[in-house]
Amino acid sequence: MATVRIKQGAVEGSVQDGIYSFLGLPYSEPPTGDRRWRPASSPPAWEGIRDGTRFGKAAIQIVETGAELGAESSEDCLYLNIWSGNLDQSAQQPVMVWIHGGGFLNGSSSMDVYSGQNLARRGVVVVSVNYRLGAFGFLRHPEAGGNFAVSDWVAALKWVSENVQMFGGNPQNVTVFGQSAGAVAVRTLLCTPAARGLFHRAIIQSAGFEDYAATPSPDSERVNNTSEKFFNLLGSRDLDVLRRIPTEQIRVTSLTLCGTRPPPGYLHSPANLVWYPVPDDEVVMREFSGWNEQVPVLFGCTQHEARAFWRPTGLHTAPGQDPSEIYTVDTLANMFKVLARGGDHEMMSHFSNGKFSPYEALTELCTAAIWTEPAKATYHRFSALNRKTFFYIFSRISPATRRSGMLAYHGAEIPYIFGNVSRNGVLKPWFGRKALAADIGPCPMDKYFDAVDEQIANDVQNAWVTFAQTGIPQFSDGSAWPRCDTRDMKLTVIGDKMEAKQWDVDRVVSILSSLRDQARD
Repeated sequence: MATVRIKQGAVEGSVQDGIYSFLGLPYSEPPTGDRRWRPASSPPAWEGIRDGTRFGKAAIQIVETGAELGAESSEDCLYLNIWSGNLDQSAQQPVMVWIHGGGFLNGSSSMDVYSGQNLARRGVVVVSVNYRLGAFGFLRHPEAGGNFAVSDWVAALKWVSENVQMFGGNPQNVTVFGQSAGAVAVRTLLCTPAARGLFHRAIIQSAGFEDYAATPSPDSERVNNTSEKFFNLLGSRDLDVLRRIPTEQIRVTSLTLCGTRPPPGYLHSPANLVWYPVPDDEVVMREFSGWNEQVPVLFGCTQHEARAFWRPTGLHTAPGQDPSEIYTVDTLANMFKVLARGGDHEMMSHFSNGKFSPYEALTELCTAAIWTEPAKATYHRFSALNRKTFFYIFSRISPATRRSGMLAYHGAEIPYIFGNVSRNGVLKPWFGRKALAADIGPCPMDKYFDAVDEQIANDVQNAWVTFAQTGIPQFSDGSAWPRCDTRDMKLTVIGDKMEAKQWDVDRVVSILSSLRDQARD
């Protein structure tokens, strides 16, 4: 056991294999009762020694995934966790603050896959954060405001700035990183004036790119309209009334409106999501007002993102239903009209060469439209701003993801970043692996990963940590990753090995890019 005294009081954590962990530390007053739909506030102090050996409660899960959260859920959810290998206040270790994904609808920092123990062995202090989800975090009210989850992220970073030195961290060297919804959070913090100066590097994984090229992205109008529907369903716009409504009723209403239920003949994609951080010119600005020019950004995506949402055996099928009834040519045509509006005929021509099944075409289209092409647009935007930025594509396919057909799906890189690919133990399902888990179930690590995966995990951790230390990600030989430059489109590919390459943009991404150019003109 180890005891650390922070601004709010003393906390006792645990130590395992040389790594200290302090779990479930509050960084704000609980957002419950009269504090529902208010910005995060200063955390409470306590007397005596607080138990820091158990995770704090997870946020209310708007969409249940069957994932093992590692904690019960509650509106009282604003907690963070810390892992560190050195509690010396003079250690000045880089700090890495993780914001979890889950579509702003589910997930928690207490999930096994986010354990910071192995990453902390690299000489960094790892912090993971919970925040409000769904309507609890993103409702817009004319009196209360909105973007409440954004205030959670800012409050967590303020807590880190005030307290992390007590855990051996350097408050002047903080990297904020996240995947999926967590990546949108990081991008949002670049546009949040209150976050300026609270972080010094940023890593954006598999989201948080430019708006989609040919289909509407979540925006203020969408959140405002949905909030009005929310009030109508609950029968009141009065804040006092709304704050007294039971938690479960708020959750169910939030789920009803969240955008995960597409009309017949269409498939759900992240483009449908509603509860989202959006510019309101109060908390979040439209431009990068929170981005200090000295803050470098590392960003990227996986090669087969969409396979986490549409799995080969049919994620959207009813029991006993043949996936071919869902992944049809008609469904494909509908999705072309949604995700490649104006270029749907050109897309259909491209995918009609007999090389793609409807399922393969759908996942290629969605991956390009939601991730790769917006990432390419971000590559150009960041380069035009002359900021120090670095781009990657993660394409490593583990033995299990190849067997299942999931390939390098959305979230596949996370175990590598956290160093949780040891071939000992059992891999548990989580929301980013739900499709894979449904196909192969929990399985021994040595059936999931092999020696190549362990090497890639070493290389990936080295790159993320050297970026946190210096602002420049490095290969294992000490050489620097290529910087984003539109005059010489280079990136880093993380496949069976990590290497710098020229970005060879494929036909699907090119079609979408042309649609973006047409809309701009």
